[in-house]
Amino acid sequence: MCQSTEDNWHLPSEERDAALSRREFVVRSAVAAGTLALGPIPLSASDRTTNRHGLRQVRVVQAHSEHVIKPLGIHEDVLRDLVELVVTRLSGKEKAADAWHAFLKADDTIGLKFNRNGADTIATTGPMLRALVASLEDAGFQRSQMVAVEVSEELRSATQTQAAEPGWSLEQFDFGSGSDRLAKWLDQVTAIVNIPFLKTHNLAVMTGAMKNISHAVVKHPARYHANGCSPFIGDIVALPQVRDKLRLHIVDALRVVFDGGPVAREDMIWDGGYVIGGTDPVAVDVTGLHLIDRVRKAVSLPLIGETSPPAYLEAADARGVGTSEMHKIMLEKVKL
Repeated sequence: MCQSTEDNWHLPSEERDAALSRREFVVRSAVAAGTLALGPIPLSASDRTTNRHGLRQVRVVQAHSEHVIKPLGIHEDVLRDLVELVVTRLSGKEKAADAWHAFLKADDTIGLKFNRNGADTIATTGPMLRALVASLEDAGFQRSQMVAVEVSEELRSATQTQAAEPGWSLEQFDFGSGSDRLAKWLDQVTAIVNIPFLKTHNLAVMTGAMKNISHAVVKHPARYHANGCSPFIGDIVALPQVRDKLRLHIVDALRVVFDGGPVAREDMIWDGGYVIGGTDPVAVDVTGLHLIDRVRKAVSLPLIGETSPPAYLEAADARGVGTSEMHKIMLEKVKL
């Protein structure tokens, strides 16, 4: 069994390199053995590809492991493998370090945007932050370049990441369907890796990549909940101050809130063991919606994708934020 991610940093350099080599072997083996939803993707492919019918498609990677969730918590070594599997497949690179540099510049200040709502019950933020920090550090990024947003002070301090600057801009920013002041931490970072939970939502129907950003960066989020948060979610994400910094969305679907969200109740959480990644937040959310509905179907709940699909997805597509049509999404399913 591989040693834990945290333990690796205390190994002699030769043993640490061997541990990292084992990890990369595991990731490559998983790609070779994984089931791909719409066929294999060449390593040189970008995040958009053309299928055999000539249709341009956005790629989303959905990685799964039956071993990432243990009775006493998250297997962090496996979680890191899942995250690196997602970024390598999205980037078309073989090594995780090269994959990160396909999305991030060496001198970027990286905002790692989590979600505090339900975090204590879902209990995966700590493992996910540690996995990301370790992987990014191996890729050459310094912890001083990483800003942990919406995590506890204790966790931020333990990971030696930087605190998000509190407060709001003095300027009001018009996003079409409204205007508001924006979070100061947006000016603090040059790139954002968005790490949402996957949950149902009593107002927006679901919350994933897009809402994790939109209603977190405006000072008055309660103003933008009407009509299923549509078109507000897409309009806010479309702001250049936001959109130009979004590099990657890595959905923490390790434990999915399939009903009653955004509040997280243990009896409404499914231990799925998934990580979903993409550069298109609309396509990522469409993929997440299908995963939620798989769980709901299994427990005989109405399928929200059919009975009450999130209005914000189509609106965001119309706004040019991303792709909401499933036939335009190449979903790559990989099992670790």
